[in-house]
Amino acid sequence: MRQATVEARRGGRPRLLPGEGFGLRPGIWAWARAVATERPTRPVGLALRGGPELASRTFTHDGRALHVRAGGPPNPSRMAVVLVHGVIVSSRYLMPLGVELARDRPVLIPDLPGYGLSEAPGRPPTLESLAAAVIECARASGHTRVALVGQSFGAQVVVEAAVREAPLVERLALVGPTIDPAARNLPAQYVRWQRNTPDEHLSVVPIMARDLADVGPVRAAQLLRVMLADAIEDRLPAVACPALVVRGGRDRVVPATWAERVARAMPRGELAVVPGYAHMAHYSGPLAVAPVLRRFLDARDAA
Repeated sequence: MRQATVEARRGGRPRLLPGEGFGLRPGIWAWARAVATERPTRPVGLALRGGPELASRTFTHDGRALHVRAGGPPNPSRMAVVLVHGVIVSSRYLMPLGVELARDRPVLIPDLPGYGLSEAPGRPPTLESLAAAVIECARASGHTRVALVGQSFGAQVVVEAAVREAPLVERLALVGPTIDPAARNLPAQYVRWQRNTPDEHLSVVPIMARDLADVGPVRAAQLLRVMLADAIEDRLPAVACPALVVRGGRDRVVPATWAERVARAMPRGELAVVPGYAHMAHYSGPLAVAPVLRRFLDARDAA
């Protein structure tokens, strides 16, 4: 396992020092309010000032509508990046990172079945069904080379997808991967999530509230059970492609020891630490996370 970090101390320094702020583009609050109140007939397509457009597309998966936000240059030979959200959030909180990556590569951000603007399936969710939706999103978009980037529970989904569809998946990135076996229960996870709050940009709160309302309490409970039941560590050795684990230096959901274990378990895994950020480093600091992912993705494109 190779580790790339600019912070020697395992816990990372406090995020805010005099004169510092979050790694976000201007206009985050106005954008967050807009995306948190979007309607299915009028989805928000722009993510922050000056960013490329993320157009809404709808595909059919398992007989239901699957909503996807897509952007980036129309280059079929370039490896597409599919961003996969966490357990009670949707594509909305991945848009700031998606826009940064879409400046020079195709990007897809699906709402998994039952999330965001996608229709709910007629049966309870499984890890296998969520992974199948990710693969269907890539194939329906016409891409034959993809990198999967999963955040939090999304990391569990993309690992499943990468193992099931190895010929399609050329690169894998796990941003704040869950779940640490030492805390595989809901009370422990809740406490860890709450401890991250001081280090997250608060504009994510209205987005998460909207996402939870879209999912609904019954499906949210089902999804949490799927998340807690999955032992991701059992499948990591089967990930054949190059893989990157990205951890915020102050992530209390993903301890440093767990992130290191995840990276070591994958045959071609490596670890990058983004100091000063917590579990949602991709949202609170997309300008810090995007270069880390871009270097990893470009290494394959150049091969």
